[in-house]
Amino acid sequence: MTSTASDAPRPHRARSVALLTAVSAVSAISPLIALPLITRAAGPDGFAEIAIGQALGTLAATIITFGWAVRGPVEAARSSHPARVFRASIVVRGANSLLVLPLVAVVAAFASHADDHALAIVSALAFSLQGLSLSWYAVGVGRPLLSLIFDAVPRIVLNLAGALAALLTATPLLYPAILLVGTLAAFLAATWFIGLRERFSVRAALADARGAYRGGWRTALAAGLLTFSETAPLSTLGVASSPAAIGFAPFDRVLKYGYIGVYMITGSFQGWVSSASGDASLRRMRRAVGIHVVLAVALGAGFALVVPWATPVVLGPGFEISTLTALFGGIALAAMTLATALGMCVVLPAGRDGAYLTAVCVGALLIVPAVLVGSSLAGVAGAAGGVAAVQLLVMTVFAVTALPVLRKR
Repeated sequence: MTSTASDAPRPHRARSVALLTAVSAVSAISPLIALPLITRAAGPDGFAEIAIGQALGTLAATIITFGWAVRGPVEAARSSHPARVFRASIVVRGANSLLVLPLVAVVAAFASHADDHALAIVSALAFSLQGLSLSWYAVGVGRPLLSLIFDAVPRIVLNLAGALAALLTATPLLYPAILLVGTLAAFLAATWFIGLRERFSVRAALADARGAYRGGWRTALAAGLLTFSETAPLSTLGVASSPAAIGFAPFDRVLKYGYIGVYMITGSFQGWVSSASGDASLRRMRRAVGIHVVLAVALGAGFALVVPWATPVVLGPGFEISTLTALFGGIALAAMTLATALGMCVVLPAGRDGAYLTAVCVGALLIVPAVLVGSSLAGVAGAAGGVAAVQLLVMTVFAVTALPVLRKR
C-alpha cells in the first residue's frame, strides 16, 4: 500500500473544530427544513409511518456503522494512514448492509399501521443508509470540506427535493425514495474519492476489516444499544399498537432531530480531543464538557419553551405537543447532551470502553419498560416522562466514570 500526502494525519486546531461543528449543524437542520413540507404532504397518519420507518432505520444505520461513528474519529485522528481506516470501514459497513437492510424492511412492515406498509419500509431503508456517512472520517482527519461536500450538502438537497416532490405530487412515498437513491449515490462518490482513487491492497483492506470486527465489537454493541434506547420509544408504541403512538410521533421526531444535532456537534470535538495527549488532552476534554454544559442548558430550555407553540405552527394542525410533554423532552435532551459529551469526549478517549458500554446498557435495558409504563399511566406525556427519567440515569452513570478522569492533575 502506498501513502499519499492526503493520507497523512492533519493537525487538529480549534478552527477545524468550529468549522466541523458548523457543517454538522447544517447536516442536523436539513431534515428540520423539510419537516413542514413532509407533515403537510403526509398528514398525521402518513407522518407516523415515516417516523416509525425513521426510528427503525436509525437503529439499522447504527448496526451498519458498527461503531465507526464512535471510535472512527479516534482511529482516524491517531492513524498515520487514515484512508486505510476508511477502507476498512467500507468493507465492514458494506457487508453489514447486505444483512441488515432486508431485516429492517421486514420489521418495518410489522411495525407499520398502513395497509401496504410501503411508506414505513422505504423510510426505514432510506434512513438505514445514513450508516454509510463519512462525517466521522472528516472529523477524525480534521477536514470540514469533506463533510460539507459529501454529507451536509447532499442531506439538504435530498431532504428538500424529496419533501417538495412529495408535497407537489401528493405522494409521500417520494420523500424516502429520493433520500434512498441520493444517499447511496453520495456514499459511492465519497468512497471513490477517499478510499479507491489511489493504489491499495485489497488483502490489507480485508485484513483490517477482520481486525475491526474482532476489536470493535464492544464499541459497536454500545453504539447499537445507545441508538436502540433512543429509537425504541416510538417503535415500541407502534409494535404494541398503543393509542399514544400517533400522538407521540411528532414529539419523538422533534426530540430525535435534537439528538442528531447533538451527536453531530459532539462528534466534531472527537478528533480534536483524541489528537492530543497528556495534559493537552485533559484540557481539551474539560473544555469540550464545559461547552456542552452550556449547550445542554440552552437546548433543554429551548425545547421546553419553544416546542409547545412552535410545533403546530411549523408542522400544521394535528401535531400539537403539550407543555408537560415538552418539559420532559427538554430534560431528556439536556441530559442526553451532557451524557454524550462525557461519553464521547472523556470516557472513550480515556480508553474506558467497558464503562461506556455499561452506561449505555442501563438505558437500553430500561427504556422500553419506562415508555410502556409511562404511556399506560399518562399517555404521550407519560411516555415522554419515561424517556426523560432514563436519560437522566444514563447521564449519571457516565458522570460517575468521567469525573475521576476530569479531576486528574
